[in-house]
Amino acid sequence: MKSRILLGAITLVAGLAFGFGSAMAQSATPTSTPTPTLTSCSIIPPGQQAAVCAAGASEPPSPLGISGGNFNSIAVTKSGAVTCCTGTLGAVVTDSAGTSLVLGSSHAFARNGAARVNEAIVQPGLPDLGCWQDPTDTVATLFKSSSINFKKTINQFDVALAKIGTTAPNPGGTPTAGIDLTGYIQNIGQIDTTPFPFDSLFDGLPVMKMGRGSCLTQGVIEAWDAAGVVVYPAACNAPGGTALFDHQLLVFGEVPGQTGSGGCSFASLSDSGAIVTTRDFSCPQAIGMVFAGSSGTSPDSGGEVVALNPMVSGPDGEVGILEKFNVSLVGQVCTPSALDVEMGGSSQPYHMSEAMRASVEEVRKIKEAHVHELLKNSAISAVGIGGGDSPDTAALKVYLREDTPEIRAKVLREVGNAKVKFRDAARFRAL
Repeated sequence: MKSRILLGAITLVAGLAFGFGSAMAQSATPTSTPTPTLTSCSIIPPGQQAAVCAAGASEPPSPLGISGGNFNSIAVTKSGAVTCCTGTLGAVVTDSAGTSLVLGSSHAFARNGAARVNEAIVQPGLPDLGCWQDPTDTVATLFKSSSINFKKTINQFDVALAKIGTTAPNPGGTPTAGIDLTGYIQNIGQIDTTPFPFDSLFDGLPVMKMGRGSCLTQGVIEAWDAAGVVVYPAACNAPGGTALFDHQLLVFGEVPGQTGSGGCSFASLSDSGAIVTTRDFSCPQAIGMVFAGSSGTSPDSGGEVVALNPMVSGPDGEVGILEKFNVSLVGQVCTPSALDVEMGGSSQPYHMSEAMRASVEEVRKIKEAHVHELLKNSAISAVGIGGGDSPDTAALKVYLREDTPEIRAKVLREVGNAKVKFRDAARFRAL
């Protein structure tokens, strides 16, 4: 572990960090990071007795899927109360110049777009140090990010990229990369350099993610091209507000093959930035990046339904992270296999049938025509496209904060004869 002196009272932290400048070059020992509570969504990787859920401080080069955030994600009130935030180190990517970058969420790396280029990204994030700022924890510097628009403009990204730097694990030690440049994600391994094709997405596709907040969990793809409102609290030296997002993917926390058993927590606070992949440990393919979630049971405590920025572009406006930022994934070159076996033993990956594609396009037209009117209703948290009642049909999926016969009837009157499926989901909150 990194050499530190244990800090005691949080009030002392506030006095040192803010009373005498934004950062003090002190040694510190990270406070104990709570081990995420295991749920029915948790996975045990092949060949292990349990997932490794120590997602706080790590010796460099640190793996991905663990704590990491902006050095300045900290705030103190007049009464001396301190708040600090972090996210998850997502994936390693390279740009056209060959620069090694770490992918994360804008709200964790760039303070909802308020941060400046070259602000330090630290590992572990500040909550894992009792909100203590230690500049020697810097593993990367902010390179570029998407801003979060809190007006009526539609957002498509909550994404930031940071340039990976070097760090000395011990005084006088040999400098090494702050983050594993091979793209190794804790518990998952290296992802495929080829992301999962957009036209291979389907309702019920098994997925997994490794994150600082809830460790290694599994779920299923439930909707794509989804739109909804996301709440961003004004906290940790970042502006807040509500932001409208469109063209997102939605995951439902569920053990594949156990439909009807109810949902479970797929992601929680500080999981933003985690990469969602196919549930294939031999050759996991990236699908999207976690940035927001909804519990489905209570407001502002996300986890059961989780929103992702898609990794690749779709055919009708679903712009992907890789194309938007002109970067490529770092990992292994492999052939997906386990997922094909799990989904029925096919030697060929799933591709959307022409009949399904036509059905999706019909539902998409309905969604685009009515989504803005639907989201004006405070009882509706999101609207997306998912599977219908047969393999070659799609349906409009509407996520309700308030589920009453009157609200359902109002939705059905708005969209006419479209097939609609409903699910309970509280308003989405940045994770």
